[in-house]
Amino acid sequence: MLNAVLLRPAALARHQDAPLLPERESYIRHLRSLGRSRNKQRDASNYLIRVVSGLKLTRLRKVTLEDLRLAADLWQRRAQSQATGRRGMAGFLRYGKGWLRFHGSLIEPNKWNVPNDSRVERFKEYLQCELGFAPRTVENRVWGLNRFLSWLARNAVQLRHVSNAHVERYFDDLMTAQHWKTTTVAVTAQNLKVFFRYAERRHWVRKGVSEGISGPRIESHPAIRRGPNWNDVCRLIDSARGDSPNDCRARAILLLLCVYGLRSSEISNLRLSDVDFRERILTIRRSKNHLIQRLPLEPRIRMALEEYVQKGRPASDCKRLFLTLRRPYGQIFQSSLYNITRTRMRRLKIDAVNKGPHSIRHACANRLLSIGTPVAKVASLLGHGSTRYIGAYIQHTVTELRSVAEFSLRGILETQ
Repeated sequence: MLNAVLLRPAALARHQDAPLLPERESYIRHLRSLGRSRNKQRDASNYLIRVVSGLKLTRLRKVTLEDLRLAADLWQRRAQSQATGRRGMAGFLRYGKGWLRFHGSLIEPNKWNVPNDSRVERFKEYLQCELGFAPRTVENRVWGLNRFLSWLARNAVQLRHVSNAHVERYFDDLMTAQHWKTTTVAVTAQNLKVFFRYAERRHWVRKGVSEGISGPRIESHPAIRRGPNWNDVCRLIDSARGDSPNDCRARAILLLLCVYGLRSSEISNLRLSDVDFRERILTIRRSKNHLIQRLPLEPRIRMALEEYVQKGRPASDCKRLFLTLRRPYGQIFQSSLYNITRTRMRRLKIDAVNKGPHSIRHACANRLLSIGTPVAKVASLLGHGSTRYIGAYIQHTVTELRSVAEFSLRGILETQ
């Protein structure tokens, strides 16, 4: 197996003499089956003999994530002369975790977004089924609840004995020890309030705790425009005029963001069948309220999508519209969408509070409202069931507000 990956006889002999050769070769075969290139297979082979040496393995055994990190740190300090750096450390951990996980030998801590007990599981079902929250929102709520319950366990406090004093201590710990921002702690307080209301109905906690939960007071500040200016949005789209698969994909995604104001999850979940080039219809599955909308396919977007499908989209059995650029080709993640917008906005030196896809959604909403589009139509385009959610997108500059005030005063004076 290693003959096809390692070409130098000395390197091949060194790999064959290292312990756990069959286990390492089976993982390399697994990477090949996933479509990894020969360079990636060779990188994995090189890192695996370092992992085996660092962990002092002569046979497979259970390894904790902390043990692997200690071995990576020790290897990095010993290999400073080879300029391993952060990338070397990341490769050691990435291939080490993948190899151990492949053989079922990695002991991993429970993830924060996975319910830790039956109470969290039932609360998760409540959020999904009764409140109808989006999957990402449910994960965030479960993450926060697991963190709170873990804090209670460390402080030897049972849930049924929790009082408002314990909750206040938890908020103080987040702000002082964890250095959380005031706004983040305020959101955490609202999320815990929902959980305690649910828990009180099931007699898990004392009555009245939910009413006493209040987060830190947030000082009001002048509204800040979250999205970039429209001229900067146009520059952002113009930056993706190349013919490479990367530019073709980026151009189509940026146009979908600025014209339809889609969420990153809605772009990530788009299917090939959602784009009807013949009828010029785009089908959107809203991630929050689960609505399905059929929107007219704007000509420029249709051309960009056709170019991406014909020139930029790799051949794959995956039914998603936007795929990764490297093997194995699969659905693009929301983090990749964030990297597309952030990288290009930084390159163009575009000034914006946020540089992710959601900032362009804000820019789209502000643009529509500034040219006089009715709020109800903007809410419908953005996938909101009510106009009351549009307030988050209406951000005016001082100059805009001054022009409105001067216009109103002029009108009053003229009528007198």
